[in-house]
Amino acid sequence: MSEQSMDNLLDGTLDDIADLPEFKNFEAGAHRVTASWSLKEIDNHGMCPEVKFVLVETMEKADEQAAGGAAGDECSALFMLDNEFGAGKFKANLLPFAEALGLTKPRDIIEAAQDVDCVIITGLRTDKKNPDKVYLDIKEIQVVA
Repeated sequence: MSEQSMDNLLDGTLDDIADLPEFKNFEAGAHRVTASWSLKEIDNHGMCPEVKFVLVETMEKADEQAAGGAAGDECSALFMLDNEFGAGKFKANLLPFAEALGLTKPRDIIEAAQDVDCVIITGLRTDKKNPDKVYLDIKEIQVVA
Protein backbone atom coordinates (compact mmCIF):
# COMPACT_ATOMS: atom_id res chain seq x y z
CA MET A 1 0.00 0.00 0.00
CA SER A 2 1.43 3.39 -0.95
CA GLU A 3 2.01 6.08 1.66
CA GLN A 4 -0.73 8.22 0.09
CA SER A 5 -3.21 5.30 0.21
CA MET A 6 -2.32 4.70 3.85
CA ASP A 7 -2.85 8.41 4.65
CA ASN A 8 -6.22 8.38 2.87
CA LEU A 9 -7.22 5.31 4.85
CA LEU A 10 -6.13 6.76 8.18
CA ASP A 11 -7.56 10.22 7.53
CA GLY A 12 -10.95 8.98 6.31
CA THR A 13 -13.77 7.54 8.40
CA LEU A 14 -14.39 3.94 9.39
CA ASP A 15 -17.22 3.88 6.85
CA ASP A 16 -14.60 4.41 4.12
CA ILE A 17 -12.88 1.12 5.00
CA ALA A 18 -14.26 -2.05 3.43
CA ASP A 19 -15.64 -4.67 5.82
CA LEU A 20 -13.66 -7.84 6.33
CA PRO A 21 -14.88 -10.54 3.94
CA GLU A 22 -16.63 -13.26 5.90
CA PHE A 23 -15.01 -16.70 5.97
CA LYS A 24 -17.77 -19.32 6.00
CA ASN A 25 -18.96 -22.18 3.88
CA PHE A 26 -20.93 -21.19 0.83
CA GLU A 27 -24.50 -22.43 0.75
CA ALA A 28 -25.24 -25.58 -1.24
CA GLY A 29 -25.65 -24.58 -4.87
CA ALA A 30 -23.74 -23.18 -7.85
CA HIS A 31 -21.26 -20.34 -7.41
CA ARG A 32 -18.95 -18.32 -9.62
CA VAL A 33 -15.64 -17.97 -7.79
CA THR A 34 -11.95 -17.38 -8.14
CA ALA A 35 -9.89 -20.31 -6.88
CA SER A 36 -6.32 -20.45 -5.60
CA TRP A 37 -4.39 -23.52 -4.47
CA SER A 38 -1.69 -23.67 -1.80
CA LEU A 39 0.00 -26.11 0.57
CA LYS A 40 -0.62 -25.89 4.29
CA GLU A 41 1.17 -27.65 7.16
CA ILE A 42 -1.33 -29.50 9.38
CA ASP A 43 -0.30 -31.14 12.67
CA ASN A 44 -0.17 -34.94 12.39
CA HIS A 45 -0.92 -34.80 8.65
CA GLY A 46 2.07 -32.99 7.13
CA MET A 47 1.66 -30.80 4.07
CA CYS A 48 -1.92 -30.70 2.82
CA PRO A 49 -3.25 -29.09 -0.36
CA GLU A 50 -5.89 -26.42 0.17
CA VAL A 51 -8.09 -24.67 -2.35
CA LYS A 52 -9.46 -21.26 -1.38
CA PHE A 53 -12.51 -19.84 -3.10
CA VAL A 54 -13.48 -16.17 -3.24
CA LEU A 55 -17.14 -15.68 -4.12
CA VAL A 56 -17.95 -13.61 -7.19
CA GLU A 57 -21.65 -14.47 -7.17
CA THR A 58 -24.07 -17.22 -6.19
CA MET A 59 -25.71 -18.40 -9.37
CA GLU A 60 -28.18 -20.88 -7.88
CA LYS A 61 -29.03 -21.96 -4.33
CA ALA A 62 -30.18 -25.48 -3.48
CA ASP A 63 -32.42 -23.90 -0.81
CA GLU A 64 -33.97 -20.66 -2.07
CA GLN A 65 -34.70 -19.65 1.54
CA ALA A 66 -31.02 -19.82 2.50
CA ALA A 67 -29.15 -16.56 2.94
CA GLY A 68 -26.74 -16.10 0.07
CA GLY A 69 -23.16 -15.00 0.40
CA ALA A 70 -21.73 -11.65 -0.56
CA ALA A 71 -19.11 -11.01 -3.23
CA GLY A 72 -15.71 -11.35 -1.58
CA ASP A 73 -16.76 -14.01 0.94
CA GLU A 74 -14.16 -16.75 1.24
CA CYS A 75 -14.14 -20.43 2.06
CA SER A 76 -11.74 -23.29 1.48
CA ALA A 77 -11.36 -27.03 1.33
CA LEU A 78 -8.38 -28.89 2.76
CA PHE A 79 -7.25 -32.31 1.53
CA MET A 80 -5.36 -34.61 3.90
CA LEU A 81 -3.33 -36.91 1.69
CA ASP A 82 -2.59 -39.47 4.40
CA ASN A 83 -5.84 -41.34 3.67
CA GLU A 84 -7.39 -42.67 0.48
CA PHE A 85 -10.50 -40.46 0.68
CA GLY A 86 -8.52 -37.24 1.08
CA ALA A 87 -6.16 -38.20 -1.73
CA GLY A 88 -9.05 -39.22 -4.00
CA LYS A 89 -10.97 -35.98 -3.38
CA PHE A 90 -7.76 -34.00 -3.97
CA LYS A 91 -7.23 -35.68 -7.34
CA ALA A 92 -10.86 -35.16 -8.39
CA ASN A 93 -10.77 -31.46 -7.45
CA LEU A 94 -7.34 -30.77 -8.96
CA LEU A 95 -8.11 -32.49 -12.29
CA PRO A 96 -10.12 -29.60 -13.83
CA PHE A 97 -7.17 -27.26 -13.16
CA ALA A 98 -4.71 -29.76 -14.64
CA GLU A 99 -6.77 -29.98 -17.83
CA ALA A 100 -7.22 -26.20 -18.11
CA LEU A 101 -3.54 -25.47 -17.45
CA GLY A 102 -2.13 -28.39 -19.47
CA LEU A 103 -0.11 -29.65 -16.48
CA THR A 104 0.22 -33.10 -14.93
CA LYS A 105 2.35 -32.71 -11.78
CA PRO A 106 0.28 -31.76 -8.70
CA ARG A 107 2.95 -29.36 -7.37
CA ASP A 108 3.09 -27.54 -10.74
CA ILE A 109 -0.72 -27.31 -10.87
CA ILE A 110 -0.90 -25.93 -7.31
CA GLU A 111 1.73 -23.30 -8.10
CA ALA A 112 0.02 -22.26 -11.36
CA ALA A 113 -3.59 -22.33 -10.19
CA GLN A 114 -3.91 -18.86 -8.66
CA ASP A 115 -7.01 -16.65 -9.00
CA VAL A 116 -8.57 -19.00 -11.55
CA ASP A 117 -12.16 -18.22 -12.63
CA CYS A 118 -14.39 -21.21 -11.89
CA VAL A 119 -17.93 -22.35 -11.32
CA ILE A 120 -18.32 -24.72 -8.40
CA ILE A 121 -21.24 -26.89 -7.38
CA THR A 122 -21.27 -27.29 -3.60
CA GLY A 123 -23.00 -29.08 -0.80
CA LEU A 124 -22.40 -29.16 2.94
CA ARG A 125 -21.06 -32.11 4.94
CA THR A 126 -21.36 -32.53 8.71
CA ASP A 127 -18.43 -33.92 10.72
CA LYS A 128 -19.15 -37.49 11.86
CA LYS A 129 -17.72 -36.89 15.34
CA ASN A 130 -18.87 -33.30 15.87
CA PRO A 131 -22.21 -32.35 14.31
CA ASP A 132 -21.50 -28.66 15.01
CA LYS A 133 -18.69 -28.73 12.42
CA VAL A 134 -19.88 -28.33 8.85
CA TYR A 135 -17.53 -28.58 5.88
CA LEU A 136 -17.79 -27.46 2.27
CA ASP A 137 -18.43 -30.45 0.00
CA ILE A 138 -17.25 -29.71 -3.54
CA LYS A 139 -19.42 -31.69 -5.94
CA GLU A 140 -17.95 -30.29 -9.17
CA ILE A 141 -15.47 -27.69 -10.37
CA GLN A 142 -15.53 -26.21 -13.86
CA VAL A 143 -12.64 -23.95 -14.80
CA VAL A 144 -13.96 -21.08 -16.92
CA ALA A 145 -11.75 -20.42 -19.93
